Amino acid sequence: MRIRIKDKKNFIEMFNQNYGRNLNMINGISIDSRNIEPHDIFIPIKGDSVDGHQFIKNVLKINGTICLDEKTDTINKRIIKTKSNKKALINMASLWRKKVKSNIIAITGSNGKTTTKELLFHIMKNKFICSKSQGNHNSTIGLPLTFLNCNINDQYAILELGANKDGEIKKLCEAVQPNYSLITNISNTHIENFDSIDSIAKCKSEIFSCLSKDGTAFINLNDKMIQNMDSKGKKITFGINNKKADFNGQLHQNYKLIINDVILKIPENIYYLNESILATYAISSTLGIDNITIQKAINSFLVPDGRGSIINDKNYKIIDDTYNASPASMKFGIERFSKMKTQNRKILIVGDMLELGQYKIEEHQKLAALINLSKVDIVLTIGDAMLHLYKKLNEDYKYKAHFLSIEALKKKFESIVKKDDIVFIKGSRKMKLEEVCN
Repeated sequence: MRIRIKDKKNFIEMFNQNYGRNLNMINGISIDSRNIEPHDIFIPIKGDSVDGHQFIKNVLKINGTICLDEKTDTINKRIIKTKSNKKALINMASLWRKKVKSNIIAITGSNGKTTTKELLFHIMKNKFICSKSQGNHNSTIGLPLTFLNCNINDQYAILELGANKDGEIKKLCEAVQPNYSLITNISNTHIENFDSIDSIAKCKSEIFSCLSKDGTAFINLNDKMIQNMDSKGKKITFGINNKKADFNGQLHQNYKLIINDVILKIPENIYYLNESILATYAISSTLGIDNITIQKAINSFLVPDGRGSIINDKNYKIIDDTYNASPASMKFGIERFSKMKTQNRKILIVGDMLELGQYKIEEHQKLAALINLSKVDIVLTIGDAMLHLYKKLNEDYKYKAHFLSIEALKKKFESIVKKDDIVFIKGSRKMKLEEVCN
């Protein structure tokens, strides 16, 4: 991953002050030596299989590069020694936050973070000078890195915060100091790295508890684990069919979402995002954006690839939800798919849900029970964990099969798909199910 430094003058000033340097040019920052360009900062990270430090010598061959180094004995005036490159990156983001004049909107949750962030930015950019974190770079490495790409004079910066283990949301919040915070929902995503779903909720709740008394927490009343979370700041609530909410959304026929008597017309292809739309409406309206601007932005919003986007360029329709999968998002996706109308058959293609630890077999078998109750004609599964699901499927499908490779699955799928079929594809990122779409 490489980010380009937009606000070079202020960033170079901050960097020189912190590291006692006298640089007059910094173009970008990268954690991947393959993406390094002249006058970049290289931050080598030790991964599971590769340690970036082994590429420092190659990076130094590129004109004007600077390398952070926590491990090697290499002596070079373009090397900055650190105790921890990850901590150095977080510290860099903290220093940048002191310069940044933007109001920070921080978004976390088990599902829907990226889509909600993208929709909110799509609305807000019409009224404010604002920036956002890139893609799904929300980790303790990715978020600080992408935050450094923001301009200090933006009115708002919309940041996505993720956590694979306890304490990471707090660490990110301490660095970026949000003014507004939102938790989309809580589910057992990444539960392999937590003691329980309560531990996940506690970790996510730090996005509220880290707010100052002048901050604002947007509370999703449809999620019981979020309802009573503490916040030092103001609370603004939203919910579907919840009269107690400050922003009460009601779903109506003909793809309408009525929020406090305001009627929003939702395009059919994103109607399933009604809770994300409600959350972004609550934030946008609170910040003074008018309903006409919000409606226009909703009308033109395109779902990020792999997150439920609809592919219509063939004689059948594909719902591409291949980016990732958890029990909650899988359940939501299948229920949505089951309700969709089709002129022909419904084909469900699902791959392993990862990072479930001891719950792996149980969660996949529970999903089989849901599929058996759904209006699905054909089920294709792939992965070791999905085999447990496959064995629990009923016998009355028009066709079902389990596969050991993407190549075999894709070949079978292409041989059986017909005109006017609807296909839903979903699995964890490492399953690479997007290859079926191509």
